[in-house]
Parts: sequence; structure tokens; C-alpha cells
Amino acid sequence: MYKIFGKITDPNIENIISSKLNFDNLNVDQVYDIYVDFYNTDLEEGMLNADISYEIKKEHYLFIKKIRALFENNQIRVNEFYLMGTISDLPENEINISIMKSQGDKKKNVVWPCKEIFLYENQKNKLDALLISNQISEEDYESNLEFLKDELNIYENDEEHKYIN
Repeated sequence: MYKIFGKITDPNIENIISSKLNFDNLNVDQVYDIYVDFYNTDLEEGMLNADISYEIKKEHYLFIKKIRALFENNQIRVNEFYLMGTISDLPENEINISIMKSQGDKKKNVVWPCKEIFLYENQKNKLDALLISNQISEEDYESNLEFLKDELNIYENDEEHKYIN
């Protein structure tokens, strides 16, 4: 994993990333997937509220386009590109990039402005399936859901995480 300090919107972000990555260590005959976690300042205002829909913005796709071009210019093929925003896992202005050998054979871009909501939805779907198939009780479902929300710092509304004055 590569730790980059900057924002995905920095005008010279591809130069910053290029200076950190060693493309000579990557095999030009191999296809890779790229996983990027970035500090998403858009999440600060809404905290991690389940009622807020987080937007996929043009800047997310511009970043992906720049980084894909950077890899292509270094003769490295990229299939899947995952861009995940967060505020709880990273310090402000930090970007983490992981490069893995690709398991797929199609190009695709996956953008989740809020990684915690992505993880929540994925785990909630699993809990839903367990409840529907009667593998867990309603009480277990609800307690697991609350535990998941606490673990990911997701709130039903802003009042749940504020102190009473």
C-alpha cells in the first residue's frame, strides 16, 4: 500500500502519485486492480448519517481518469478501479493506494463516496438474507444491525451523536 498526502482534486495529483509509485516493480504482462481510499471532506458536514445520500461527483471520475492514464503511460494495464471515500479511517488529506493482481477480465470503475455506507449496506444485506431464511431471530438481527452501526459510526439522525445541552 502506498500512502499519499494530498487530495484527489489536487491539480498535480498524478505527479504526486507518480513520484511515490515504482512502476518498475509492476509486470507489464500482468493486469492490475487499483484500490484507493481517500479522505472525503464532503462527509464532514453530514457526519456518517444513514439518511444522507452521498454524491458521486465529477471530481471522482476525473481522478480515476488521471490515474488510469498514468498507469497506461507506464504500460501497466488496469481492469478494476475502486475509489472509496472515508473520514473515519484516514487522517485529513491522506490517500491510500493498493495495487493488486486482477481477478477479473473487464474494465470497471466503482466509486463509493462513503466507504462506511458501502460496508454497512453489504453487511446489512447479509443480515437481511439470514433473517429472511430464518437463520437468525429478529432480536439478533436488530442487535447485529445496531452493533454494525456503532462499529462504522453510522447514525440514524444527527441527534443520536450529539450531547444534550
